[in-house]
Amino acid sequence: MDDRNDIINLNQVRNRKQEEKQRKTERIFFHDLIGVYGVMTGDRLIPIELADVSEEGLGFQLPYREEKKWPLDMTDQRIRLYFSEESFMEVVVNIKNSRPVIDSGDRYVRYGAEIASDHKTYNAWKKFVGFLKAYADVSQRDSGNMGVSGF
Repeated sequence: MDDRNDIINLNQVRNRKQEEKQRKTERIFFHDLIGVYGVMTGDRLIPIELADVSEEGLGFQLPYREEKKWPLDMTDQRIRLYFSEESFMEVVVNIKNSRPVIDSGDRYVRYGAEIASDHKTYNAWKKFVGFLKAYADVSQRDSGNMGVSGF
């Protein structure tokens, strides 16, 4: 019997747990704190759901629709991340792939896109993704057992 198959690599387990925590942290930001929209022609916005981010790109999904309205092209698509009702950062992406997915029983199309590195917001995007990674490393879950003092 080969004992090497029974050995648990703690670094792999630790890395996997850290990646899971980072994905959960990103989902909290993208679902609860930041509004994410694709910019359609005529400067209309369509809500999109970010699935994954990296310094080089992002993954997002849209509900499946027979009449595909956005994105119409694979290059130079604008995505806005709203940090408040009046403040956003816009990134330009080039879509590299798409595929159908089922998420919680609903049909979506998931896209993989590369961030345009020549766009003026690219450096801010990289720092934002770096912040998300750093935050995921140190964030803690609030147990809700502390009271608030009014001084």
